[in-house]
Amino acid sequence: MPQGEGEPYTTGHAVTDDGSVTFACSTNVEAFPWLALPPRHPVVLQTQNFWTSFGAIKAAGELEDGQWSALVWTDWECGGPDADHAVRGTYSRTQLNNRDGFRISLFDQANREIVTMRGYGVVFRNRNFEEWRSQSKQIAEAETSTSPFNYADPEALGLSAIELPLVGELHSNEGVHLEGLVTFENGLHPNNRVLGGSGDHVNSTHIAEAARQALCLVRRRSDIAITGGEMQLNRYVELGTPFRLEVRETNHNATRFELSQLGKPCTEITLRHTS
Repeated sequence: MPQGEGEPYTTGHAVTDDGSVTFACSTNVEAFPWLALPPRHPVVLQTQNFWTSFGAIKAAGELEDGQWSALVWTDWECGGPDADHAVRGTYSRTQLNNRDGFRISLFDQANREIVTMRGYGVVFRNRNFEEWRSQSKQIAEAETSTSPFNYADPEALGLSAIELPLVGELHSNEGVHLEGLVTFENGLHPNNRVLGGSGDHVNSTHIAEAARQALCLVRRRSDIAITGGEMQLNRYVELGTPFRLEVRETNHNATRFELSQLGKPCTEITLRHTS
């Protein structure tokens, strides 16, 4: 994620008596260009999901040096459309689907709730994560075509001047679907000013934004507003290798996609939206 040089996104962490963590959020758009997007934009919310939980976990001393974590499931529900960008938030532990999880709530300057996000993941403690991921990336690279990828029209995807397309045109043969491709050039800072990551894989923010772009094509609207969503992340999605987003279910206020790569299902994502 684009973190900003020398400036953390969250500061002033305080661990309360019940173990929850309170914190302040930066509103510095120069340091965090993704804050130029609307407060309920999936890129903003998923980036906040990562950095707020990372800061809170670090403040609470829950992640040791040398450990890796990966998000497995998350959902989010947006507050009213008038809420501005976050200035503060709370992080707490909770039980979700019989697993240890987290809950994050963010509030604007007027104390309006912007979003509540929940999720859980896994922590890798005793395995050679980098070697394992290297083998997976080599397999994906060997099976990836070198043909140019044709991205959809940015205007049809509702993109601003600082955003880049991640998906191609919509197809209706063999089910409603489209292809997507996230690379170092279109998916990572500094080439993409609002997206980033470790550079190891396509992350949850990339997936949420690819689904949002796909939704614009499915609904034939570039101004569609996302009001919430859910992601089940089952398999890593590799950078530089095309993936497929297929519409599994859609109605006037929710659309569910399945993301697969190299024929293997990776992620289920549902976006709730205005009709």
